[in-house]
Amino acid sequence: MQDLVIKAYKQCERFFNYLSSADEVPLYHLQEGRYVECRRLRRSDYRVMVPIGLTVESFSPFSAYCKELPEVEPLLGKHAFVSLSIDDLLVLKRFLPTSGEFVHYMHVRQAVAGMRQAHLFDEFDHLGAYLIKNRFDQTMADQLRENKGGMLIWDGMSSTVDQCFEGEDWERRPIPRQDFPEEVLKLLTALDKTRSSGWLAADNHIRDMGHDGRVNLARMLSDLRQSLNRHPARYFTLGGEGDPLFVWLQQYGQQIDWTKVNDKACATALALNVSSVLGIIAEANVDGTYYGAKKLTIHGPLRQTAANTHIYEDAARMAQPNRSLDLNQPRPPLLSMTKKPGRNDSCPCGSGAKFKKCHGR
Repeated sequence: MQDLVIKAYKQCERFFNYLSSADEVPLYHLQEGRYVECRRLRRSDYRVMVPIGLTVESFSPFSAYCKELPEVEPLLGKHAFVSLSIDDLLVLKRFLPTSGEFVHYMHVRQAVAGMRQAHLFDEFDHLGAYLIKNRFDQTMADQLRENKGGMLIWDGMSSTVDQCFEGEDWERRPIPRQDFPEEVLKLLTALDKTRSSGWLAADNHIRDMGHDGRVNLARMLSDLRQSLNRHPARYFTLGGEGDPLFVWLQQYGQQIDWTKVNDKACATALALNVSSVLGIIAEANVDGTYYGAKKLTIHGPLRQTAANTHIYEDAARMAQPNRSLDLNQPRPPLLSMTKKPGRNDSCPCGSGAKFKKCHGR
């Protein structure tokens, strides 16, 4: 079993090293005894790279523990290796049927694969932890730090998955999914439907949100969407943990003013003092139909010029204490409480961020 893991790891290592050997590398197809170039790849084109050793036979828990082998290091110094079986993939396909769900799970799964001394029994435990806790990699990382690097083992996380295969009627049983408000699901579906360049990064950003963040996003989307019959476009920015999210809602059928979109997003970046903002532009109607959504990446201006002075002035207005980028509502102060929240608890302000990264700073 160790030999199966190491051979798969070495094969992934050879390909990753080849991909990193030049700005662009060719791939070849064997055709009538000759290798014919069929495609060129650039490492810089990929946001996420997950080396996977795929086996026909499942050999849990060894495959989940293979990261303890001294030979298994993150490829290129940062891409942790994941060992999966075909049976594992079949279950993942059943529980994570969309590309966005699967890619986000693999992103979280890879983070855990890179944590030596942090263990779950098998792939179904990893899947169960993801369904219950979402970014369980962050929770495990926090626990390892608190325990000063000791071994960490989570047990029993697969029960959510195991119960779906119990009894003769298991194929008709509903599949447990992560909880998303309907409004957010509509936006995710629109991203998946449009699939413009970078859509998975926007999808991943939304799926990273905790419960409070998802609820806040749904509320903002719903409130502004219902006003599209009076305004051709509305926008807001959702802050909290990680990069801010800029959302532009456009009334379906109306012409998009791309200059205005860019100016407002750049002003947002300046107001928040960040170099770039991840943005989503979605076309919708008052009735709640989302017709499409695309990712936007906006970089704030490097310096003020006569041509962009209006952006800096807009950013100054946004940054005023009596204004907010979240539906014109300032972030509420901490609620009066008898017990201070833990550093890893959700912040009581409702931002969706952990207390230590919000009001606890």
